[in-house]
Amino acid sequence: MVTQKGSTLDRILYWLDERLGIYGHTLRQAPRYPYSIDYWLGGFVLASLIFEIITGALTALYYTPSDPYTSTTYLISQVPYGALLFSLHSWGAYVMIFAMLVHITRNFIVGAYRPPREFMWIVGTLLAGLTLTEAYLGYSLPYNLISWVATTTGLNLFGYMPFNLGYLISLFTIVNPNQPGIMSGVDPLVQRFFVFHWIVGGLLVAVVGLHLYIFEKHGITPPVSEVKPGAPELIDEYQDKLKSDYRWELQPLIRSIGMVVMIFLLTFGIIFFIASMIPFDISVSGTVLKYVKPEYNPINAAQAPPLPDWYFLFIYFFYKAIDPSSASIIFLGWVAVTVLFPFIDAYVFRHKAPHPGLRPAAVSLGTGFIIAFIVNTIWAEETPGQEIGTIGLVVDAIIFIACFAVLWPLLRYVVQPRVLAKMSSSPFRDGGIMTIKPEKRVLSGALVLSMNLFILGTLIYSLYQALTIPMTSLANQFIIGQYIGLSMIMFSLSIFLNVVIGYGKR
Repeated sequence: MVTQKGSTLDRILYWLDERLGIYGHTLRQAPRYPYSIDYWLGGFVLASLIFEIITGALTALYYTPSDPYTSTTYLISQVPYGALLFSLHSWGAYVMIFAMLVHITRNFIVGAYRPPREFMWIVGTLLAGLTLTEAYLGYSLPYNLISWVATTTGLNLFGYMPFNLGYLISLFTIVNPNQPGIMSGVDPLVQRFFVFHWIVGGLLVAVVGLHLYIFEKHGITPPVSEVKPGAPELIDEYQDKLKSDYRWELQPLIRSIGMVVMIFLLTFGIIFFIASMIPFDISVSGTVLKYVKPEYNPINAAQAPPLPDWYFLFIYFFYKAIDPSSASIIFLGWVAVTVLFPFIDAYVFRHKAPHPGLRPAAVSLGTGFIIAFIVNTIWAEETPGQEIGTIGLVVDAIIFIACFAVLWPLLRYVVQPRVLAKMSSSPFRDGGIMTIKPEKRVLSGALVLSMNLFILGTLIYSLYQALTIPMTSLANQFIIGQYIGLSMIMFSLSIFLNVVIGYGKR
């Protein structure tokens, strides 16, 4: 453990460490360089998950699987703050999925899947699969026409999965209509999906715990520009820089705690603000709130084209392009390459460093994945109920070929020599130690004071509005939600300015 002087709170934390093992055990101290948002993208995913657990539990109090649509409309139109709660839970799922995709993309770019973090990447892809499964189940629960048509269509398509996966899915999703307790008029699968929604949520929490454990074991990834080919990729192996490089100086734990609290408040505030400004599938007409999606019924379902939510469109694309059996194989191949990417990078491409310029084949393949994902999603969105045909796969193939044709030679013969030359000129190349002077302060004292006053004033005003707006109309809950979101955002900015940045100064 590194002994440091600090605030009273720091001394309290060190005191607890001697008895409970906080520093270097439960939470690791971080150096200075990772205190930027890109290093903390996983925190947005975690914050969104906790937000979803809280709002999901509150929503479940009013949800009745035997009459799902009516209980949904009742929550929105009759329960105080019910419409806001529904909007928060729905938008929270979108924020979580979006943050997860950005987090995965960033980790791919910086090579955070490389040894010894292969299993951390695998666990992360498992979390992505569980998150999409959870979203799929939750999307179906309001039992509106669009969601249930997409849900049942997806189940039928997944029935074509090879290796008996389709049969396994059917065992969990086919319900005997003569089963005791089944009510007429509502698909009995809703009850089962509601139970699965909680089971998958529990699995998510458990796997997140494993993911965090592995993260604390290996620590934060070093900057890609500092890891030379064949060099270790753990902070613990950079003792020279930890002792002499300003950017690598270990920080008090309170700074990391401030960053975590800031991220949680910022995430919650953003979700509150979006969900209040744009109510999810809810129309506000004067004092009347109405759920805009029609209820599912078999007659209207026959006329409605199946259209899954945006995060499943890239899968739906394959089933619109070719027969379901072949599409299932392509989808499973896509999943397999994603899960095994660390080993493909290490043993097929044989890349030796995480810098993108030193991973030309991996970056070319990954970029093809990203572009194809975006193209497939937009294409499926723009062609509801229409077959795409094999032209879709041809376009995907062209995307991958173009990525390799352009990126691989560019990275291999233009970028890579420059990166290696820059690395060879590092002051630490021969084991030498160079003390790097601290960076100058970016913000002046007067500017910090002005920003604090603005944040404090906005925070007080928004809290006052949130607490004093009367609930004389159900529509007011969205105005209150906007002020609550603004309060959380301002509070998070205050923590960032005074704790995260403040503790970064010498």
